[in-house]
Amino acid sequence: MNAKDSFKLLVRNLKLCPTLETTITPKLVNEIWDCMRDIKLQKGDEVTPAMLVALILHDEESFAELLTAAQLDQLHIVAGQAMQQYELAIKPKNQVGQLLAATIKESEKL
Repeated sequence: MNAKDSFKLLVRNLKLCPTLETTITPKLVNEIWDCMRDIKLQKGDEVTPAMLVALILHDEESFAELLTAAQLDQLHIVAGQAMQQYELAIKPKNQVGQLLAATIKESEKL
């Protein structure tokens, strides 16, 4: 593969790299969390599924009985996956840089 072919391959691969356009930021997380903390349930207000999930994850000892062991495991798996996606959203891996490094390394072999 010559330099021109390497460059074409690089450009083609760069076009395949998704651009990271996320609206999820640490600032947004803090703002929404503050809003959630300000919610004061009044008598007659309905508890939402989001509230229950937060309570179960926050205080498993008190609220885990609402789920079976398998359901609790699934909830932890989903929460872990959400955390991984959040970490990726706020600290994206440099896919372009990795692609450039791999292409340069490949072209050096030639």
